[in-house]
Amino acid sequence: MRPIMVAVGGDSGTGKTTLCRGLEEIFGLDRILTICLDDYHSLDRQQRKATGITALDPRANNFAAMEEDLATLRDGSPVVKPVYDHHDGTITGPEYVEPRPIIVVQGLFPLYTRTLRALFDVAVWLDPQEDLKIAWKIQRDSAQRGYTREQVRAEIELRQPDIRKHIAPQRQHADVTVEFFRPQTPAYDNAHLNARIVKSSRFQPLDYSQFTQSGFFRQQRTAHDGALRTVLELDGACDDATALGLQDKIWSHMESHAHLRPEALGTFVDAQGPRVSHTLALAQLVIARRLALVENELNMAAAV
Repeated sequence: MRPIMVAVGGDSGTGKTTLCRGLEEIFGLDRILTICLDDYHSLDRQQRKATGITALDPRANNFAAMEEDLATLRDGSPVVKPVYDHHDGTITGPEYVEPRPIIVVQGLFPLYTRTLRALFDVAVWLDPQEDLKIAWKIQRDSAQRGYTREQVRAEIELRQPDIRKHIAPQRQHADVTVEFFRPQTPAYDNAHLNARIVKSSRFQPLDYSQFTQSGFFRQQRTAHDGALRTVLELDGACDDATALGLQDKIWSHMESHAHLRPEALGTFVDAQGPRVSHTLALAQLVIARRLALVENELNMAAAV
């Protein structure tokens, strides 16, 4: 059976790596290969600075190599790929990579070309509230990537035209979009953000009506460009009982994968240390259910 191909896209600092950790918790690191598309930058940090081209400009990325390597992995064969070092902004490698049952491709451009889009069984797009994204990027890049906070802010401003032109339009090609945003109350933290999950008709809807009376959860069906979409909204202030009940509901429709249930989902680390977010857990589990359904479909097809 060929690998299941998953795209997790979004602007820099949108939480792609954090979301993917939940999928790794469920399916196991031995079954998941994660490819970061930053490895396919064709210009290193110094070259981008010298030319005035940002990493969000297609000219700074090698799409031919990206498409070829991902297609090869999807066919079940290994590849030798470059590696981008985020600490100093250099391109190193090569790295020998063998496919695994699930291949998660995360980055800025997973849905940019028609060829790339055709490779994926599930396409996810992360689009948090703008000020949250900026705060997350500043925290990450200053703590992990050798930038000062002022440099990160200047880079964010420089990237805005490329975000609007090249990154944001990819959202329309996603099967599921995850938005995190601040609640109305002034007091909040990253563990209690609201979430809106928009699923395309490719996702089989579940009946969550038993949870809508809680006041924390909403579900609706909408039409967009002639296609039905399911919208799930969960308040960050959701109580543990409602959040765990939602998780139980989804796991009950993942019988073939129920044995993979980890002790906890929605874990992340910020300036306060390790935390748990119910809204992050719901997003991770909604995506995991879709992966489980795709895996079952591929297993059935392979058995014929």
